[in-house]
Amino acid sequence: MKDDAWGKEALVEMAVLASPDEEEALWRISVRNLPDGCRLEVLNAPIRLRKLSRSGDMGADPPGCFDPSEDGRILQSLSCPLSPVAPLYIGISANVLKQMDGAALFARYEDARSALAGRIRFTTPDPYFNTLGGALAIAADGIWDGQVWLHGAVGWRMPLSGWRAAYTGDALGWHDRARIHFDAYAASQVTEVPNTIPHPAQDSALALARSVKEWGTPQYSNGYICRNPRRNNQMHHYDMNLCYIDELLWHFNWTGDLDYARRMWPVLTLHLAWEKRNFDPDNDGLYDAYACIWASDALYYNSGAVTHSSAYNYRANRLAALIAEKIGEDPAPYRDEADKILKALNSRLWLPEKGHWAEFQDFMGHKRLHENAAVWTIYHAIDSDVADSFQAYLATRYVDREIPHIPVVTSDNADINAGGYATVSTTNWLPYSWSINNVAFAEVMHTALSYFQAGRAEAGFKLLKSSVLDGMYLGESPGNFGQISFYDAARGECYRDFGDPVGVASRVLIQGLYGILPDALNGRLLLKPGFPQEWEYAALHTPDIDFDFKAGAAATGIFSSRDLSVYTVTHHLPAVHTVELQFPARRSRVAHVKVDGKNVSWSLVEHAVGCPVLAVSVPASAGRQIEVRVAWEGELIAVPSPEDSFPASRIKEEGPVRFVAMEQDQMKWWAPLESPQAAKGEGGAVSPAKASVVLDNIIPDKCVPVVMDQVFNACVTDIFRNEYLSPRSPYTTLQLPKQGIGEWCHPLKTADIDDSGLRASVRGGLLETKLGIPFRTPAEGRNIAFTSLWDNYPDSLEVPLKGKASRAYLLMAGSTNHMQCHIDNGIIRVYYTDGTCDTLPLVNPDNWAPIEQIFFEDGKAFNRKASSLYRLRLKTGEVSDNFGEELGFPGVSREVDGGAAVLLSMPLDGQKELSRLVLETLSNEVVIGIMGVTLQ
Repeated sequence: MKDDAWGKEALVEMAVLASPDEEEALWRISVRNLPDGCRLEVLNAPIRLRKLSRSGDMGADPPGCFDPSEDGRILQSLSCPLSPVAPLYIGISANVLKQMDGAALFARYEDARSALAGRIRFTTPDPYFNTLGGALAIAADGIWDGQVWLHGAVGWRMPLSGWRAAYTGDALGWHDRARIHFDAYAASQVTEVPNTIPHPAQDSALALARSVKEWGTPQYSNGYICRNPRRNNQMHHYDMNLCYIDELLWHFNWTGDLDYARRMWPVLTLHLAWEKRNFDPDNDGLYDAYACIWASDALYYNSGAVTHSSAYNYRANRLAALIAEKIGEDPAPYRDEADKILKALNSRLWLPEKGHWAEFQDFMGHKRLHENAAVWTIYHAIDSDVADSFQAYLATRYVDREIPHIPVVTSDNADINAGGYATVSTTNWLPYSWSINNVAFAEVMHTALSYFQAGRAEAGFKLLKSSVLDGMYLGESPGNFGQISFYDAARGECYRDFGDPVGVASRVLIQGLYGILPDALNGRLLLKPGFPQEWEYAALHTPDIDFDFKAGAAATGIFSSRDLSVYTVTHHLPAVHTVELQFPARRSRVAHVKVDGKNVSWSLVEHAVGCPVLAVSVPASAGRQIEVRVAWEGELIAVPSPEDSFPASRIKEEGPVRFVAMEQDQMKWWAPLESPQAAKGEGGAVSPAKASVVLDNIIPDKCVPVVMDQVFNACVTDIFRNEYLSPRSPYTTLQLPKQGIGEWCHPLKTADIDDSGLRASVRGGLLETKLGIPFRTPAEGRNIAFTSLWDNYPDSLEVPLKGKASRAYLLMAGSTNHMQCHIDNGIIRVYYTDGTCDTLPLVNPDNWAPIEQIFFEDGKAFNRKASSLYRLRLKTGEVSDNFGEELGFPGVSREVDGGAAVLLSMPLDGQKELSRLVLETLSNEVVIGIMGVTLQ
């Protein structure tokens, strides 16, 4: 610090360190050229915000909350002389300040900080990555409380048995801490509460939306893992078993500790039985997902067959079978279950024409596939080894095409802006609900990890770097592993060093970018680095491994980067005896591969997609350094063009991609070819649903309202006053509350639909709209014809029509939600007397919207890609396609006072005689009603 009032040469330097062991801190103040007799006044004051929401964390509590209280109160003050001869040390302990002789203590604190920050070291050609090792190690240490990995370092600083924080322990070489964590939660598993209460066991006090918290239900019985360590009598509302067990299995992958695996075998088997009992009770091999991942709030599947939870259970059963073989248990039941899950995933949830997994398949109703998958569906399936190499490529390309990408830009760095960096949202689902459509760092980084696992290193690195720039360099807290991004439209940037992104960052950097993939249960360590092609060097240091890569000039100072690659490895994993190195080919021929100066054989990795991949396997016990030197010759690897022609025998058609079998000298691989339109997700005419929201070419004089009073079966205000009790799943699940609105986190939510303005605007049985379209609707009595798969209303109904018309205008209202997004919620069929019909699907969000709210749209994560919907406010009778702005909604929540109907236009064949209109509901959990039909 400098100040001209002190003198032009005067300087005050301040450094502060936290104690590595206690809740204490120590300041060191050094001065130069200050006037004689200067003193430092040190004040301890109450903080400005007396009650903190999340421990003063970013985005949850206001900036300045830790500033001194505005009332000027001081708790303690010190006045300390400053000397240029020796630094001044001020310590704080138990909220008491003291001047002290702190040189030795400060040095000890600094040694601890330096050792912790140096635990993980990344060396790359990219300066944005070289800083991350220390930041990651200290963030990981910040979420360790001595017993478990916590949910967050500042906000949410509490234990949770699940979510992804605990991956950090083994990935960063803290295997001792990892074991302490796993032991703590193994002691939280319920073991003496048999399942005595049958399915379904839903909570009637919470509108049937979730399981009742009662011991003996399928959920709260043997196998369930409670939220707090070493306490197995505390219920929570998540399935955190899945993530905890996956982390435990990765611990076995890292350590290969069969004694510990034998000790934890009862924990694993009890968990698998619990998952099966609760979430695959029909034994079809596909599992329901009950709040089992970070994106769990508001996520519910109504006993559906879900990709991500099924993938988790596939990996758990597959590794349970392997562990069983190693420790003398019977592997058959677990191998059989894993085979059943994989077969069901591929036959029922994999979409071969589209090249990705569906989000889920309905258990109820028409058992339809919800094809619009979230990023968690893609990355969990790939991370759980469900995919083959072709599926992994295709599924990540789905993310490229269909998941919203949001540019990462800054006002003061042209290089960043020129880099084309972009982060991703978790889904493109509407309307907004927390955890459903967010820009969350752990979700982005886990998606990047799936790209590395799919062999798409360049794309994985680009997405990872986009997230690193977004949160750690451009964000409010430098080096932060935060929860939510600045680019999140709902929450904005929030939380520092949150557990989930710390754990996932550990994996994507160690296992993705550097490709450190332990298989210690089989005595093997796979190294599969995912470096950008232009990198000529990279190095990694962790307690488990020292890894160094050099190519071309970095390796020799002479050769091109295509001529020589050198990999040097030393691992420190006692159970590992073999290292397998897999690396991309740099030319079409290998001159030689030498390990420690001796020629060795190499092989090609089968079914490599994108480029040839070579494999070298060598014995390598812990502590032994090995050097793999690869000399290349021949041509550069060919890159085929989509315009090139190939014989059919070399082409493998998979969804939107043609994979071509390539062979060049010694190299073989599969090259993916896509048309430019398919690659960008472009092409195709505007869908009927999106076209129906455009209300143009209205001819008021030719508009004839249809009399449909006899079809009305409800008042529109009834929609959330009903109880929708059947049909419901016979199993424990998360589902829509009985009032037809809300979700399991907000099970008592409702909305008051008020049609007083609509009814007051009716004159002579007609509602005249400003668009020139009149609708027949009563001022009193029933005014809507509802359909639903709930038993409250018919699945479908029909409205008699007559005459001829070129268009039907529809006034409609009903319910929908984010779990019914991008799928036909219902369908309208207009039949002609000749038996033919025209159809109009009702698709959320294209042309079908929830009655209680207006869609928030920002053209990024929330993008209908359609013209604005015309809505009619039921409480006022007003019509507009811009209520979102006109009503001044401040954020993503846009609930309309009294609710709003939807106006649609349906083209008809004006040459044919009309017969009837049929409205049918297709989606579970929704109610669709028609209030008026006007023909033109």
